[in-house]
Amino acid sequence: MREGGKYRHGTRVLPPRHRRSARAEGQVNRDETFKWQFSDLATQYYVAARIAAKTGLAPIHGNLFHHAVELYLKAALVGTIPVERMKQRPYSHDLRALWGAFKTTEGDPALNRFDRTIEALHEFESIRYPDRIVDHGMIVTIGWKPGDVGPITGTMKMPPSYEIVIEEVDRLIIEVLRRASVNPKFFTMRFSHPVAREALAYENPEAASWL
Repeated sequence: MREGGKYRHGTRVLPPRHRRSARAEGQVNRDETFKWQFSDLATQYYVAARIAAKTGLAPIHGNLFHHAVELYLKAALVGTIPVERMKQRPYSHDLRALWGAFKTTEGDPALNRFDRTIEALHEFESIRYPDRIVDHGMIVTIGWKPGDVGPITGTMKMPPSYEIVIEEVDRLIIEVLRRASVNPKFFTMRFSHPVAREALAYENPEAASWL
């Protein structure tokens, strides 16, 4: 069976790693499996996020992008942070903490260019559940390019604003995968449905890395 699992009538079959490998393979291969699995799930979230954005499903698009980036960062941090520890604070679903750990590992100031994108995505975690929306309201903007997002003003007190520039998320994801030595096309080869491939191609400056 290939690494990506087998599909039978729309059902994906992916046996546990321990059934396919000898114990002698050790922690290194276990880490590689976690790295692959994190990346695979992240890519599914990423495609779903782009479909949601394209069809105007907000704020769900932001939640899905948050999930995608969270899992891509966890894939990159496998071997640096134990997987069990990733489930706990300060990491868990905290993009700031995961991003900080990733930047520390890489030691490259050039990554600072994505700090604003991480902050924007991090805000969507606070509206995963509707209580904050009910209490404070929200303004959500779906922006594909930097020019699509701008300040919203008015005479009344404005509710919290949640906005991301999807183009910057696209670039962030590819940068993380490149540094983690992960080939994006490995995860999209099985995408036979045109909707998934169209979602990856739409307004994506990094489309060639995926398709």
